[in-house]
Amino acid sequence: KADGAMAVLLKDAMQPNLVQTLENNPAFVHGGPFANIAHGCNSVVATTTALKLADYVVTEAGFGADLGA
Repeated sequence: KADGAMAVLLKDAMQPNLVQTLENNPAFVHGGPFANIAHGCNSVVATTTALKLADYVVTEAGFGADLGA
């Protein structure tokens, strides 16, 4: 069955991605509920991970229900 193979391929797909900005700063990319129609907002997973790794975290939380808006 294809579902087992797809599960193996996608097992890490929902994890945040660590990327670098043009200013050489680290940034987590992990889409929120409207990431397909706007610039998106990060998820609670990305914010929690960033808080564990940095002294301070800047987040955009304009309209994500999972972010308390």
